[in-house]
Amino acid sequence: MTGSLFLSGGGGAEDSLLLDSAFASAVGSGPLWYWPVAMDPTGVDYTACLDWVTGVFAPLGVDEIHMWDGADGEPAARLAEFRGVYIGGGNTFRLLAVLRRHGLPPALQRFVENGGAVYGGSAGAAVLGADITTVAHLDVDSCHTTDPRGLDLLAGHGVFVHHRRQDAPRAQDWARRNGRPVVALDERAGAVLTDGRLTAVGFEPVYLIENQVRSLQPGESVVLPLTTPGSPAPVG
Repeated sequence: MTGSLFLSGGGGAEDSLLLDSAFASAVGSGPLWYWPVAMDPTGVDYTACLDWVTGVFAPLGVDEIHMWDGADGEPAARLAEFRGVYIGGGNTFRLLAVLRRHGLPPALQRFVENGGAVYGGSAGAAVLGADITTVAHLDVDSCHTTDPRGLDLLAGHGVFVHHRRQDAPRAQDWARRNGRPVVALDERAGAVLTDGRLTAVGFEPVYLIENQVRSLQPGESVVLPLTTPGSPAPVG
């Protein structure tokens, strides 16, 4: 039983309400595992972040919510304990480095293949795509990333977050230079990918960008092309 990916463009709770509700329906009462690790803990209170996530999802019926703060351990081995994972926003380069350090890219892929639900908010959505240079105009790469491949769970697509309609030329240029199509999400847009079908779930359209720009209106869906060339996510 294949699970689902939930992609948020990076707005506030009011912007992602429809997507959050869909994710809560998939997770049920939980347990849900929240990962705030895209944010540097030296400048952010993770406990306050957990309170925020609990405030969003507890009213939607998710009663059991836990947090992983990136500390050493075996998070990959614990994934099977949870029905859903919420990967929060922050710096995408930092996020990818943390996930790789703990061997989580292949573990998350298996988690989805086995029916798990993964929510990516902003950086969390970008890292689920094929290549995180989609956020090079947004995030500073203080990790000096030499391999920008993401988890590549969207049939070879890159993910642009915090997208605006006028940003389409940038996304088209990225698609041309990288030979990959793009899923672009503004801050009030969301998308759900299940069994290869991408559905727009939000208040604004999802944009599918390659040579042309196609808008996917809320409630509409399309099967992503599974023949798009892609590279497996690094395991280390």
